[in-house]
Amino acid sequence: MLFSKTRKIMALCQTLLAFWLDLYPCRGICPARLPDRETMNIPNFKKLFMPDISADAASLIHAIASATAVIAALIAASAMIIAHMTSDVKNQQAEVPVSRGAQAVTVVHESDVQARLEIEQLIEQNDALRAELERERAERLKLEASLKPRALTPQAHDAFKALAGELKAKTLAPVVLLNIHKDDKEAVRFAKEIAVALTKAGVQVQIKQLPLQKHNTGTQVVVYAGVGGDELEQAFKTADFASDIKRSGQSPRVKVDDGDAIAISAFISVYPRSEI
Repeated sequence: MLFSKTRKIMALCQTLLAFWLDLYPCRGICPARLPDRETMNIPNFKKLFMPDISADAASLIHAIASATAVIAALIAASAMIIAHMTSDVKNQQAEVPVSRGAQAVTVVHESDVQARLEIEQLIEQNDALRAELERERAERLKLEASLKPRALTPQAHDAFKALAGELKAKTLAPVVLLNIHKDDKEAVRFAKEIAVALTKAGVQVQIKQLPLQKHNTGTQVVVYAGVGGDELEQAFKTADFASDIKRSGQSPRVKVDDGDAIAISAFISVYPRSEI
């Protein structure tokens, strides 16, 4: 639309200039006077269509033509500037969606990265919670086991039955010293159960009460180099009723009641489940 108006203005300027140039040569002709034969001769014909133009008139015509050309040039330049500005505006408007799209892609990418980080954090927290639950479960089972009265398992009874067969076959009668803590009812009950099982297996059990240290807990066994020591050690390990089983090369002797001192093959101490 802008170019159309510009072309119309330039055409109007050119028309005015042409009208001015056409008007000047006809100003000497009188409309009431028709050209006669004298007028239509060669010299007069030249004067009619090619009149003499004064210097002032020529200067004025040139000035008008120059001004018109300048105006046309200015209008054309203005049109070019406006067109260029319009193109820039269109380009900027076209770049806006692209930049917005790029920003949207960037935002989506950042959101995806943030979501991945949050998922990794949740996985780490979940793993930590699982580990914590597993620790609490182990502690709970340990606490329940510590509160539950100790007792010989079926595996322990089978081990002592096998011990009875070996001792009978080898005609061995080992002596075991059993130390208990009489102030702990649970320890006394468990010690009596061990004593009964060993007695049924053919082992001579001597029960004593020795000084108890506060830091001692559980069931501790020491196997000596006495009669049937190897058989006792194997049975104790299979029964799995003691928290600690040690082997010693010594062969201690203890005095039972008022009799003579006798050699013992093992020493079993039944302590409380927890520290007193």
